[in-house]
Amino acid sequence: MTYQVKLVKGLFRPSLSSFQLKEAEEITAFKLKLVWVYMASILLFSISGYFGIGTESVSKELNGLGTERFETGKLLVFFGNVLAGLILPSIFLFVSAMIFWVITDIPYIKLVVVQMIGFTLFLMEKILLLPFFILMDLNQDANPFSLGVVSQYFIANDYFIHFFSEVSIFSVAIIVITYKYLKALSEKKSIIILLMVCISYLIYWFFAAFCSYLDVNVFV
Repeated sequence: MTYQVKLVKGLFRPSLSSFQLKEAEEITAFKLKLVWVYMASILLFSISGYFGIGTESVSKELNGLGTERFETGKLLVFFGNVLAGLILPSIFLFVSAMIFWVITDIPYIKLVVVQMIGFTLFLMEKILLLPFFILMDLNQDANPFSLGVVSQYFIANDYFIHFFSEVSIFSVAIIVITYKYLKALSEKKSIIILLMVCISYLIYWFFAAFCSYLDVNVFV
C-alpha cells in the first residue's frame, strides 16, 4: 500500500490517515511536503521578525540605542527569526520523532510524517495569530487562543505567564492528534503513549517559556 503525504487531510481525517499510514509500505510526496513545511515556517517566522512579533522585550532595548545600532539590532532580530523558522521545525519533526522512535516500535519516517501533520497545525495557529499581533499590537502573552491572558490575572511570575501562553487550544489539539496517530501506529499501551506525548510537550513549553524569559540585555 502506498501512502501519499497530505498534511491537511491528515489533520481533519486522522482515523483514515493513520490507518493508511500504518498499512503503507511506501510513502510518496514526503520530500515535497517537507520542503513546503520548511518554507512556510521560515516565511511565517520572517514576517514575525519583520513586525517584531514575539520580540517586544528586545524592541524596548533597541529603542534606547543609537540609529546605527538600532538598525543592526533590527537585522539581528529578523535573521534570528529566520533561523528560528529553520531550527524549530527541525527539532519538532526530527528530534521529537527520534525520541518517539526510541520508545515505540513505529518506523522513523512514519513518525516524521505524524510530526509534519502536527506542525502544520502549529503553522495554522501562527497564521491566525498574525492579524491579532500586527493589527491589535498584542504579544505572545496575550495570545487569545492560550491560557496566557487568564494566567496574568492569577500569576505575577513572568516565567509562568510565558509558560501558560504556550498552552493554547492548538497545542492541545496537536497533542490529541499526535496521540491518536501514535496509538494507531504502535502496539504500546495507550497510557505509555499518552505520557510520552504529554511529557514531550511539557518539556517544549518549559523550554519555550525559558527562551521568552531570557534577559535580552545579554544579547543586545
